[in-house]
Amino acid sequence: MSQNIPELERITFFDGQQLTAADLSELQRTNRELRWLHNRSLHRWGIGFGLDVTGQKGDSTVTITPGYGVDCMGREIILTQPVTKTVPAVGSSGMGSAAASFYLVAGYQTDADQKVLERRNGSCLSAGAVRLSEEPLIDWRLPEQLMPGNELILAQASILNCQLSQPLALVVRRYARPAHQPYIAVGQTIAKETQWQLWKDNGNKLGLYTLVDTSAAHFKTTPRYVAHIAGERFLSAAPGPLLVVGMPSVVGATPIGFTLQVLLPTFPPPPPMMPPINPPEVFNVGVAGQPDVVQRLGWQVVWLGIEG
Repeated sequence: MSQNIPELERITFFDGQQLTAADLSELQRTNRELRWLHNRSLHRWGIGFGLDVTGQKGDSTVTITPGYGVDCMGREIILTQPVTKTVPAVGSSGMGSAAASFYLVAGYQTDADQKVLERRNGSCLSAGAVRLSEEPLIDWRLPEQLMPGNELILAQASILNCQLSQPLALVVRRYARPAHQPYIAVGQTIAKETQWQLWKDNGNKLGLYTLVDTSAAHFKTTPRYVAHIAGERFLSAAPGPLLVVGMPSVVGATPIGFTLQVLLPTFPPPPPMMPPINPPEVFNVGVAGQPDVVQRLGWQVVWLGIEG
């Protein structure tokens, strides 16, 4: 038998035929095998819709919403009710204080693994199950235990001290239906509340950086971010007058955020009557432990993310 083409028989009936459980079970099996053959031959495997997972830093449980997916064998994975799953009870990865990495997966379960919802008595003292549940397997896997395709990966979790050490990563999800058009979202940090920090390398002050949270956009994969700085560039009051000119770049992009680094290059002394550009005073730290000049200038990050 081919690995992809099952052995099938065309079931027929006639008037007056005595039907047995074997006849009806074989009909059910044939229809199921044909459906699975159709799914794996003509469609992509992956998440169709739903099966969303929520979990934030510090949570000890995650919640999976109802949804539908198809594995690489064409088998349907159907979740009809929300499920709450406790994170694995591990302290760390076993390598110091590093968080342990686990994957939440959904898989097809055979009839033998389903719950019996209804049993009936038959003739001649026989009895058996006539209704089974349709529930997928929802479980955690270590990286080396993953079986992509046979099980659908719903989320990746970093676990430290039996709880999430950061929000769930959803970039690992595979969808059966690729997006037909890009998803675009925009946002900005709050002026004078953006948490700027000094960017140093081997003790040298290169510029500034800040962490930008984009989780409100609900990106499912890492988008292409475009970002710039809004705010004043000229400070007339002390320690000015001065100009601050930066060169921003996006690093460490994920579906829930990125780091904006701003290089503040050194410029030669300006001509008379012109303010200096990026003088050392730009790196002065205020009482809040943040660069004082850009806070007073009201620097904020304006960003756009394109997914798909």
